[in-house]
Amino acid sequence: MRRLVLGTISLLYAAAVIMITIFPIRPHPPSYWAAEPFSEMVHWIPGDVDAPSFVLNVIMFLPFGVLGPLLSRRCDGYAAIAWRAVTASAVIELTQLVLGLTLGSRRTIDVNDLIANTAGALLGLLILRLAVPAAAHRAGLAVTPADPAPRGGS
Repeated sequence: MRRLVLGTISLLYAAAVIMITIFPIRPHPPSYWAAEPFSEMVHWIPGDVDAPSFVLNVIMFLPFGVLGPLLSRRCDGYAAIAWRAVTASAVIELTQLVLGLTLGSRRTIDVNDLIANTAGALLGLLILRLAVPAAAHRAGLAVTPADPAPRGGS
């Protein structure tokens, strides 16, 4: 039952993130963006972001940091959740870039989104660890079975 509930919550969360970050897709002909250079679409400078946008991106990825360890014990580490958050965020940004280049659905591709999303996931994991401090208890909440014993002794 826990697997079904967490799986459903995770799917709803993923759908919400996709709806927020990818949709709506509004195709435009290339002439629509002719006056605006491509460089306006990509923001490479860390820290050059408005505070509300940054905070909203942090909030959007808080559930990622909470749900990850509850779905898999392998995500119950700061490096593990950060890696997954960076990867998920990069997939979102690359999707936005591809849609912008192919359909003209112009969204900004921003390194600050990667930073904010990763920070949100790390903060989510911190909240989970404050709520359930014992690693054994968090492992008991995870829907994945316990990792098998290591091979080769010790």
